[in-house]
Amino acid sequence: MKNKYTVYICDDHKLFLESIEIFIGLQPGYTCIGNTEFADTAIKEIEELKPDIILIDYHLANTNGLVLLENIRKINPNAACFLLTMRRDAGIRNTAKELGARGYLLKSMGAEEMMTVFELVLSDSIHFFDALEKDMPQKKEQEGKKLLSEREIQISKMVCSNQTSDGIAKTLGLSLHTVNTHRKNILRKIEGKNPIDLINYLKSQGETIN
Repeated sequence: MKNKYTVYICDDHKLFLESIEIFIGLQPGYTCIGNTEFADTAIKEIEELKPDIILIDYHLANTNGLVLLENIRKINPNAACFLLTMRRDAGIRNTAKELGARGYLLKSMGAEEMMTVFELVLSDSIHFFDALEKDMPQKKEQEGKKLLSEREIQISKMVCSNQTSDGIAKTLGLSLHTVNTHRKNILRKIEGKNPIDLINYLKSQGETIN
């Protein structure tokens, strides 16, 4: 992972925009390089600044976030774009995903959770974060499904081989925060509490541990 990710925010709620900008600026590994309430300003500045992460409000003064997302993808296709909204709307979510967004974020989510989403998407643990799906109660229809991604299985095996988070981070080229985030998410997904639960889960999936 990069040492420092640059973030740009386009949101027409000035208080929300400024609050998020301040919060992101306090996070290690992230720096906010610009913000605006206007889509046309966003296009100009994003083309020049080429930020790594772009937060796009769905409701904008003279357009909507989907139109802006489509235009941004043309000028900065490598950026990780996230649509921000208060609306729980599957249609908007689906369109955002089709246009290349890396996440659909509800404004009701906490700032800490948003940073965790950035870590997961930027480390390729997940391709698209879907706040709607996460919002829905998830019963255990996961029996025939793999609970863990390939990256999470890789980290799980390293944990079970008694490697430290610091050692895992160095080996995989990830930040320590990302590895610790993965470890928390892995235990949450398998409903486990410790490495013994993790070992038992991997064995149940036919995984070998070195």
